Amino acid sequence: MTDIGGGWYEHVDPSSGRNYYANITTQETRWDWPSEIPQRVAVPDASDWDERLDPNSGRIYYFNKNTQETSWTPPPGYKGREATSAETDAATDPSKWLSRLDEATNRTYYYNTITKETTWIKPPCLEVSEETTQEESAAETVPTKEKNSVPEQNSEENTVVPKEEDTPIDNLVAKYQDKLMFREFAEAHFQLHRKGMFKSKTDLDKILRWKSDLIKTALLNFKDTELAAEAVQTFRNITGYMGDRGSGKASIEHCTKLLSNMLQSPEELRNEAYCQLIKQLTENPSLESCTKGWQLMCVFLATFPPGENLEPYLGGFFVKHLNNEDIPTIVVEYATFCLRKLQNINQLGARREMPTAVEIESTIRREFASIRVFFLDGKYVTIPADAWTTAGQFALKVSNMLGIRTKSPFAIFEVSSEDEERVLDDDERVLDLVAYWNRLELEARSKNAAKSSTLTKTISKKKDDHDNIEEFHFQYKVRYFFEVPDNDEPAVELMYVQAKHDVVDARYPCSDQDAVTLAALQIQEEFGDCPESDCQYLAGNLGKYLSEKIISDRNDDSALEAQLLKLYAKLQGYSQQEARLSYLDYVKSWKIYGSAYFFAEPKQNRDFPNQVVLAINAKGILVVDPDTKSYLQEYPYSQVVTWGHSPNSFVVVTGNAVKQTKVYFKTEFGKEMNTMVRAYVEVLAGGAGGSTAT
Repeated sequence: MTDIGGGWYEHVDPSSGRNYYANITTQETRWDWPSEIPQRVAVPDASDWDERLDPNSGRIYYFNKNTQETSWTPPPGYKGREATSAETDAATDPSKWLSRLDEATNRTYYYNTITKETTWIKPPCLEVSEETTQEESAAETVPTKEKNSVPEQNSEENTVVPKEEDTPIDNLVAKYQDKLMFREFAEAHFQLHRKGMFKSKTDLDKILRWKSDLIKTALLNFKDTELAAEAVQTFRNITGYMGDRGSGKASIEHCTKLLSNMLQSPEELRNEAYCQLIKQLTENPSLESCTKGWQLMCVFLATFPPGENLEPYLGGFFVKHLNNEDIPTIVVEYATFCLRKLQNINQLGARREMPTAVEIESTIRREFASIRVFFLDGKYVTIPADAWTTAGQFALKVSNMLGIRTKSPFAIFEVSSEDEERVLDDDERVLDLVAYWNRLELEARSKNAAKSSTLTKTISKKKDDHDNIEEFHFQYKVRYFFEVPDNDEPAVELMYVQAKHDVVDARYPCSDQDAVTLAALQIQEEFGDCPESDCQYLAGNLGKYLSEKIISDRNDDSALEAQLLKLYAKLQGYSQQEARLSYLDYVKSWKIYGSAYFFAEPKQNRDFPNQVVLAINAKGILVVDPDTKSYLQEYPYSQVVTWGHSPNSFVVVTGNAVKQTKVYFKTEFGKEMNTMVRAYVEVLAGGAGGSTAT
C-alpha cells in the first residue's frame, strides 16, 4: 500500500495482483490512476515475460518471471520468446517427453520435462517408434482413484490439475435435453393474469419474450408484497446492465446491486432473477444486449444457485442454445460455459460474500483470476482460480505446479498479519475468502478514516492507522507430518522448509547444541560447501539460522559464529538434498516434532494446571505445560481407545478393553483436533496406505 497523495492510496488486489486505487476520504475505489494525481512513469521490461501453454484450454498465455503475473494478451513491448539451445534440443528429444492421461476428458496429452511445454498433439519426435510411445503412455497413465475423507498417504500419482469441466459436455446435454421446456415451468409458476384492473390473462408467449420496457408485475407469484416489489426492481437492474433501457449508472453498478440483493434474498426472488434473465435472452433482437445477458447469467451462476424446481428447466434452456446453427457462436460458448457451471453452483450453494470487481470481471470474460500462494520461506507461486474453485482444487493445483507426488501432508491455510492461521476446508471457495478479506480491509479503512478528527493528520498517525489493518494471504504448507519418500524432492523441500521455520521460530524446545547442529545443516543446504577463504555467510544473519532466545542467551555473537562455522566446515560434500534429509532425520527424533498446538482447559483432572497445551503429532497426543514446556502426560496412539469432540471440547479415552480412562478438555479447536487424530490413527492402522513419520 502506497500513499500517492490527495487521500489516495495504491493497493494490490490479492486475487489478481493488479493495482487499484482507494480514497479513504471519499471511499471511492477505481482501477485507473486518479486523474487529479500526477501520473508516474514506469517502463515495463518486456524481457521479463515468457510464453506458456494453458493445458486446460490449449491457449498461449504470458508469464512474468519476476512478478509472477499472468496475462492472456501479449504485454507491451513483447516481441516473442527465443528458445535456448538446450530447449531446442529437448523439444526434439523423445526421452524428454512424457505422455499423460487427462482424467477430465480421457484424452492423452504430452509434457516436456525441460521446456515445460504441454500439448494435445503428439510431438513429431515420438512418431519414430510407435511401440516405445505406447510403452511410455502406459507407464505414465494413472487410473482414477476413489476419494477418501481422510488424506491419502504416499499418493505418488502425477495427477492432472482438476478442471472445472469435470463432466463431459455430452453427459450434461443428455441430462437436460429430455427435460420439459422452460415454457412448462412458466405455465405452472408465472402470474398469467396481469392485465388491467381485473387482471385478465396475458399471452404466455408474450410474457416469455424479450421486453424493451419495464415490467410492472413480477413474473412469479409472490405472496409477499415487498418481495414482489423487489422483483420489479430486479428487472430494472437486469435491463440496465444489458443496455435494454437508458440508465445513468454504469453496467457494473447494476450488476453489483443485483448480486448484493440476491445474496440477502430468499430462493423465490433468486428464481425470479433467473426467470427474468431467461425472458430477456429469448428472441432478443440485439446481439450486444444478448451477450451482456449471458455475461450476467455467468455472474449469477458464480454467486447463487437456482431453486431445485427451476434447475432442470434452466439446464434445458442452456442445452437449447447448443445445437442450433442459427445461434451466434458467442452465445453457444456462453451457454456451454453456463451449463458446466450450473453443476458447480448446485454442489457449492450460494456464496457468503459479494464478489470483488476483479472476480466479476474475470467471470464475465470466463477467465481465471491469478491468486498468490505463499510458502513459509517467503516465496510464492501464482495459481489460477475462478468463482467455483474450491480450496481442495486449489491445493491440488499448487502441488501439481510444484511437482509434488506425495500430496497428503500439505494443505492451504489462511494466514493473517496477526500471526493467526486456519486450514481451509476442501469445499471452501477461494475467491469467496478473498472477497471476505477485501470487505474487512475496506471496513477497517473506513473505520480509521472516521476516527480522524481533523484533515491534518500527521504522517506517523497515518502509518499507525494502516498498521492496525489486518491483512491476509494464502499459505501452502504441512498439515499432516506423514512420511514422504526421499525421491519426492519437492515434498522433501517443503517438509524441510517447515522444519527449519519451526526450529528457528522456537516452536520446538531444543538444546543449544541441537540448534547449532541444525543451523550448520541449514547453511550447507543453502550455500553448499564452506569456502576455503573467510566465510561471511553469518555476518549479521545469525537470526536466520538460530532462534532469538539462543542468540540472546549466549550474548556473544562471535563465539556463536565460530562454533557454527566449525560444524559447517565438517559437512563438506553434503549435497543440498542430503542436507535436507539429515536435517529432517535430526528433528524427527524429537518427541514433539510435527506437533500442532492447541490451548485447552483440563476438566475433572487435578494433575494438570488450569490451562495446558495439547500437542498432536504423528506419534500421539502430548499434554504440555505452557509455562515450563515440560510434558505432563503422553497418550501414544497405541494406548488411545477412542476419542471425540464437540464444538467446545475434546475427549480422549485411553487404556485397554478391561480398564479405560477418559480425559476431558475444554477447547474451541475440537473439530480440527479430531480431524488430525483421525488422520494419524487411520494411517497407523493402514487405512490410508502409508506410514507416519517416525
